[in-house]
Amino acid sequence: MEIQCECGTFRAELTGFPKNTPGRFFCYCDDCQTYMHFLDRADLMDEAGGCEIVPVYPSEMKFTQGSESLKCVRLSSKGLYRWTTTCCKTPILNTSPGMPWLGVASRVYTVKDPTFLQRTLGEVRCRIEGRFARGTPPPGTSEKATFKDFLKLIPFLLKGVIKRKGRNSPFFKSDGKTPIVTPYVLTIEERNAIRTRLGFQKK
Repeated sequence: MEIQCECGTFRAELTGFPKNTPGRFFCYCDDCQTYMHFLDRADLMDEAGGCEIVPVYPSEMKFTQGSESLKCVRLSSKGLYRWTTTCCKTPILNTSPGMPWLGVASRVYTVKDPTFLQRTLGEVRCRIEGRFARGTPPPGTSEKATFKDFLKLIPFLLKGVIKRKGRNSPFFKSDGKTPIVTPYVLTIEERNAIRTRLGFQKK
C-alpha cells in the first residue's frame, strides 16, 4: 500500500495495511483543530471540526520518496510530534517516540481515490472529544475518549508493544528518540491566538 501527499512529492509504503490497522477514527479535540488551522488546512476536517486518522505501526512504514519535504510541528514542548509536508501542507500523521502508533491522516490514503478508506475499511469505528466539536458532531460521538472507545484500540496497541512495532520508526533517528527533522514548536502566543479565534480556552 502506498500513501502520498497531495502533490506527490512525499510517498511512503505501508507493509501491513490494511491487515494491521484498527480502522478509521475521528478526533474532534481542541489540539487537532488548532494544528489544522495552524496549517491552514481546515478544509481537511469535517463540518464539525473532526480529523480522520487511520493508525498503523511505525515499523511498517517506509519512505520511498520526498522525505526531505517533511516538517515536524509541536503545539508545545510536550506535545505530539505532528508531521506535515512543506511542499503542499498535507498533514501526514502524529506520533511519539517509542510508541507503537502512527496516527496517519486520512488525506494521504485518499488523494487518488476519495472512496478508498470507505471501501477498504468500512465505517468509522469511533469518534471522540465531541465536546470540542463545531456545532453538533455526528451521532455516536463521545464527549470525551471513553473506555469503550479505548477498547477498540487496545488490541492494536498491545500487539504493537508485544511485537515491538514502535521500533525503527522512519520519523526518528537510530536512538528512537530524536526526530529526523528539528520540530517547530509553537509559541504560547501563536497557539493561543488560534485557540482564541476558535473559541477554545487558552493553554
